[in-house]
Order: sequence, then C-alpha cells, then structure tokens
Amino acid sequence: MLDKIDKWMKRTLGESKTPSSPTANVGTSPKHDSQKPAKKSFHKKKHNHKKPNNNQNQNFKHSGGGNRGGFNKRPYEVKKDRPTGPTPILNGQIKIIPLGGLNEVGKNMTVMEYEEDIIVIDAGFQFPGEELPGIDYIVPDINYLERNKKRIRGIFITHGHLDHIGGIPYILPKLDYPPIYATKLTAGLIDDRLKEFKQEKLAKVHFINPDEPIRAGKMLCRFIRVMHSIPDCVAIVVDTPVGSVMHTGDFKFDDNPARNMIRDDIGKMEKLASQNLLALLCESTNSIKPGHTISEKEVGDALDEVVGEAPKRIIISSFSSQIGRLQQVLDAAVRHGRKIYISGRSMRNNIETAYKLGYINVPKEQIFDVKRYKENEQPDEKTLILTTGSQGEPLAALARIASGDHPQIKAKKGDTIVFSSSPIIGNEHSINKLVNAFCKLGCHIVSNHMKDIHTSGHGKQDELIRMINYARPKYLIPIHGEYYMRQALGELATKNCGIPEENIFLLENGGIVIGGRGKMQRDKEPLDIQDMLIDGSGEGTIDSHVIFDRQMMAKNGALIILIPANKNRRPDIVSRGLMYMHESQEITEEIAKLAKEAYETIRKKNPGADRRDIKKYVKYSVERFVNKRLQREPLIIPLIVD
Repeated sequence: MLDKIDKWMKRTLGESKTPSSPTANVGTSPKHDSQKPAKKSFHKKKHNHKKPNNNQNQNFKHSGGGNRGGFNKRPYEVKKDRPTGPTPILNGQIKIIPLGGLNEVGKNMTVMEYEEDIIVIDAGFQFPGEELPGIDYIVPDINYLERNKKRIRGIFITHGHLDHIGGIPYILPKLDYPPIYATKLTAGLIDDRLKEFKQEKLAKVHFINPDEPIRAGKMLCRFIRVMHSIPDCVAIVVDTPVGSVMHTGDFKFDDNPARNMIRDDIGKMEKLASQNLLALLCESTNSIKPGHTISEKEVGDALDEVVGEAPKRIIISSFSSQIGRLQQVLDAAVRHGRKIYISGRSMRNNIETAYKLGYINVPKEQIFDVKRYKENEQPDEKTLILTTGSQGEPLAALARIASGDHPQIKAKKGDTIVFSSSPIIGNEHSINKLVNAFCKLGCHIVSNHMKDIHTSGHGKQDELIRMINYARPKYLIPIHGEYYMRQALGELATKNCGIPEENIFLLENGGIVIGGRGKMQRDKEPLDIQDMLIDGSGEGTIDSHVIFDRQMMAKNGALIILIPANKNRRPDIVSRGLMYMHESQEITEEIAKLAKEAYETIRKKNPGADRRDIKKYVKYSVERFVNKRLQREPLIIPLIVD
C-alpha cells in the first residue's frame, strides 16, 4: 500500500515547502490548514444541482469502495466565484426572484424589481433537518440583495409567522437596515425579535394600513387583508408602469374565523379581475388536498367541548404564533372557570405582545405565568396550562413536563393532554415518543385524529381556485411549497382556471422571471443560491466543510492520530463511534503501525515537507486502509505532537 502512496506523494506534494509552526494547521484538509481571517457567523449551503467538476481536487475524492452509508463525493465543494458588484438595471421591465420558499415550507423571501427600485417580500427562516447537525436556522441567501442594497426601498412582510419574519435580524445588518413595512401585530412580533438581537434602535419599522398604498420608488404597493392562522395578514399587489404583480402570502377563506381574526377583504379581491394582473405569486402548501379547509369556528367548538369535559387538569399545546387558536383556548378556559397558566418563552412573549396590541382578550385575573403555579393551591379541575412543544421538541415545555424536568408542572394520572396542531413532516417520531411518555403516566391524549381541534392556515384546492379566479392573472408563479405542491397548483390552475401551461413558471430558489407589458419569460441564468446556516451562538466562522465533518462524524465516527515528532514512539490512536469493542485493539494497532510507517516514509523521501503535507500523507494512507478494512469513512484528524 505504501508504494501506491509514494506515487501519490510525488504527484501531489512536489517540491518541499517551508515548515510551519507546531501549533498551526491542525485540521484535516487544505481548507482547515489555510490561515484565513475570521468570517461572520454565517455559512453557506449549496443549492445548485450542477454536476461537480471531477477534474478538480481528485486526490482528496472519497472513493466510496465498499462504503456502507458513506459519502461518495468530494468532501469539499469547489465554489465558483460569486458576483461582487451590482446587477445591471433593466429599463421598463419587472424582475421577480424568489430567494426562498420554493422546494421547502419555510424561509420565504421574494425579490421584486423595477428598474432601479427593489422591494423584498418576507424574510423568514427554516428549521433544519437531520442532515444539518448543529445548525439552528436556515436563512435565505441574500448575496444578490447585498450587491444591490442601495436600491432596496423596503422589506414588506405579509404576516408574523417565523417562516416569514424569522430571518429579519440576520439580514438587516448586511443590508444596512432598509425600512420594514408590516401590519400592527406583525410589526409588534418583529419588534420582539429586534429587541432580542438589540437591533430595535437601528431598525426602521413602519405600520401598514391596508387601505393606504405605499410608494417604493416607481413601484406602488397595495394591500388586501387575507385570512390565515394569525391575525393581520395581507396579500400585496405591486403596481409598476408596465404591469401589476400580486403576492398572496399565506391565506385561506374562512366564513367563521376566531373572534380576534380580522376578516379578509373580499371586495378588493373581486376588483382584481378588472385590473389585468400580469402575474400572481400564489402559495401552494395545501394544493394536493381537495375541498375546503375547515373553519376555525369548528375548531373552537371542539376545543370548548374538550375543555368542558376534561375531569381534571388539562394541558394544551399549540404553536405560539397561532394567535387565533390561542384566543379560542383562552375563551374556553374562561367559559369553564379554569385559571390559565402560560408555559414556554415564545408562548409568553407572543401572548403578551398580542394582548398589548389588542389581538388577545382575556380577563387579567384568570391568566398567569406558570411560575406562579402551585399544585396544592389550585384544584386540578379548575386549571388549564397552555404551552409550547406540540411538535415534540425535546427542550420545549411539553417534553419537559412529560419527562418530569419542568420546574413547576409534573404530568400525572388523570391529566388531559391536547395537541392542537398537526405534525410537521419529519416530526412524527418525536411526537409519538412524547405521546407514549404521557400515556405511560396515565394521561388522556386528545389530538387532531380524534377531534377537529386543529385546522390548517392554508387554503385547500377549492380556496386556491377561488383566489386564482379572483386575480385572473396572465402568468402564475406557484410559491411557498415543495416542488410537488407547486406542480399540483400549476395543474389545478390549468385545469380549473384556464391558465395555459406555458404561462406557469415552476421556479427554483434563485430562478428569475423578467417581463412587462403583457409578456413574461424565464431568465436562462438563475442565481447561484447558497443558503445561510445559523448556529445558535451566532459567533465564530463556520464554513461548508464543518457541515461535512459533522455529517461524517454522525455517520461514521472520528479517528484522531497523535503522531509523536520523536520517531521512536508509536502514534496514539483515539477513535469515537468507529469501531466496536471486539475489533478495536487489533485495528488500532494496525492503524498505529501504518501511520508510523507513513510518517517515516514521507520524512525520509521528502525531508523538507512541512507539517501540513505530512498530515495529508498520513491521513490519506490511513483513510485508504480504514475504508478497505472497515468499509467506513470516519473523520480522520492527524496531529503531530512535540
């Protein structure tokens, strides 16, 4: 094996280099070893699906031979240079660029541009999946906006859910704090986030009155109230000299909403047909579901029944942003004489903000922070606890109640646990685990499978058809959904609304549509999108190789090789998550022997090799051996110890 490695060494290392310091370059790849200045705390996730250039960096390509669930790809993508200057201004044309919200349910952001003016609609984030260990949030790539930030006239927000406002604190500083426009409740929720990030004095937040348009350069933004699962939602119509474009935001039609919900403005929608809309950007979340979303009144009636019938204490979990649902729970508690205790930071903050702004109404003497709850002082049959954690999040209040870790609330036999939500895709296992934990304690479970205690905030097929027929656009751009959802909306529009298939654009994030005066077309060169990945601390430099390293460790473990600079000593091997006990000693000795031979070989054949090259050589030799011997690809970290 070492003969083959020698050939590789001659091809790769070439001439000797100046030795590096003992403490520098302790990484496992060229990217680790380079001395780069610290970056900001954002790192990128590639989203373009072009085939990699296999002629680059061949010597570090993982072979994948006999790989059991490993990575048959190069460990580090070679990123092409990204544009650094502003883009050319197109005279007399509208440009539409979704930066997020396509091929996912989350991190919604759309750019609309007319000549020198740019507006942004929504700035959300998305929670990561298991493929991004250690990441807290995913935020849309705003490289295009950074290059054109002097042209941004405002960020317009459709409503206050985190997938529409969560990214604001991360993008505002990079865009020099452009003005934000939002309705009253949405602005209040945004202000809470800005205070959390200490940006409230730098940010400029303006209220939207849906009956008063706002001018943004040569564009005029008009607003239409729509129904959703949170009050104060708007659709936005953007008028330009060459045509109008409408963005629906999230919506449904509900003739019997919760009592704190502001009704949609059907009168404005009915006038859209006469306005010759050039394009409609329409949400597609429920496009595969036939019929009509059930009314919030039915949900409120079901919740009232559950609260009234619960024999003892009742614990209700819901999304903290579903202000309308929270009002229904509070109404049921008041009606049945139960004191209300609020648990969960986001639940407390959102209820407090909505209460101050007049979007939640409840007698002050019946609602308390959970810290004031004392079990022996309050009868169970007169107690209702409203909490976060309906998705089974392990650190949320509901999970802590089930595990006995909550400082005030301990689940017990006779409790009624209500999940007033539907599982987000991927959370089913966590929710089932939580349900089982409560059942073992003797609790009674009530979920949406048993009663209509939850309804979606997104319109189903009948409502989507209704919106498209109101708007009667020439072109349709499905947004806010996975590809199959957006494709289903396109088929729905062609079949039921008469929009030709060629007038429906199924874009990717970064896709561009350009047009005006009755005609639009897809740009052949979309933006290269690399989403920002946010770590909880918001500090330090994290690049794409960190995610790859985390994935490697999660799937295949890690192997650390401590190589003594003294040739007479054998390297020490430390492995984690790689070898089982019965194979550990034998393989560890083989790895130590091979690493020592590799170290001595390169020192002999290339006396001037610096530490970086020595570690590359040792890593490569051990990597080949481990892959062949164990069919695994661990993260290998060679360190030279003085």
